[in-house]
Amino acid sequence: MILTIKQVRLVKGITQKEVAEQLNVHVDTYRKMERHPDDITIGDAKKICNFLEISYDHIFFNVDSTLSRVEGGVILEM
Repeated sequence: MILTIKQVRLVKGITQKEVAEQLNVHVDTYRKMERHPDDITIGDAKKICNFLEISYDHIFFNVDSTLSRVEGGVILEM
């Protein structure tokens, strides 16, 4: 199961505001990124991936090379 960046963020208990602060953008800007991940710049994608501890493939290719599934609110790694 592929998780969206929003789903990963929620499972990890991270707020949109926290991610926005890491990206140095307004929270509304980050919300747009979650809704339209195809519009995320490479630089912002790198920051998001580092902060959420996911691979770039997850955002750009909808492929998850680090997460397999979520069970009971816990991300299980492959």
